[in-house]
Amino acid sequence: MKKKFFQSVFGLGLLLVFSLQQACGTAKMGSTWTKEDYTDRAYTKIAVIGIGKDLAARNTFEQDAVLLLKAQGINAVEGISMFPPGAEKIRTAEDYINIIKENDLDGLITMALVNSKETDRYKPGETLYAPSYYRVGQYLVRGYRTYNTPGYYTTEKSYLIEAVLYNVKGELHKGKETMVWTGQSSLLEPTSLESASKSFTKRMVNQLIADAIVTQN
Repeated sequence: MKKKFFQSVFGLGLLLVFSLQQACGTAKMGSTWTKEDYTDRAYTKIAVIGIGKDLAARNTFEQDAVLLLKAQGINAVEGISMFPPGAEKIRTAEDYINIIKENDLDGLITMALVNSKETDRYKPGETLYAPSYYRVGQYLVRGYRTYNTPGYYTTEKSYLIEAVLYNVKGELHKGKETMVWTGQSSLLEPTSLESASKSFTKRMVNQLIADAIVTQN
């Protein structure tokens, strides 16, 4: 069920309300890259965009990320109203540029599932001790019996999610290089959609703020 969820929501595309206390935690991304000459880090309006076809899931994760960014003083908006799903095939580069200009955006953050894998792990058995009683003459003596549970193999699923920040300030044109930062984080066996969203968005925002990748304009 979890595998079906991740594949349907993100396609290999989104994984993309958390409390303010959780947003201030120390969890960060597993790996990051920042453009070497990236210095213009103050933004006035950033759209957070989940890549995926599931409208309800995408909307939920965009909301989580936006709330965390706003809690840090960053003006962020959900991208789903500006970049609705289903129209990707008919949009051109000029269409995207017009949407960015019409909504006064100077930053974009996308979130997408880039890989998933399954790993077989061996779980060794356990030795359990249970009390038992037996009679020695007129006395009742307590002893212990041991029970060994068998070992077994279990399959663990992990999901690698990537966030990308685009600086879309200034004059835009087709082919212009706008990617300034990427971060990836792996989630191991998330128990639910909500826990996956909270874990990833918390790491992403913590990293962006701690490294001053995104600052207030």
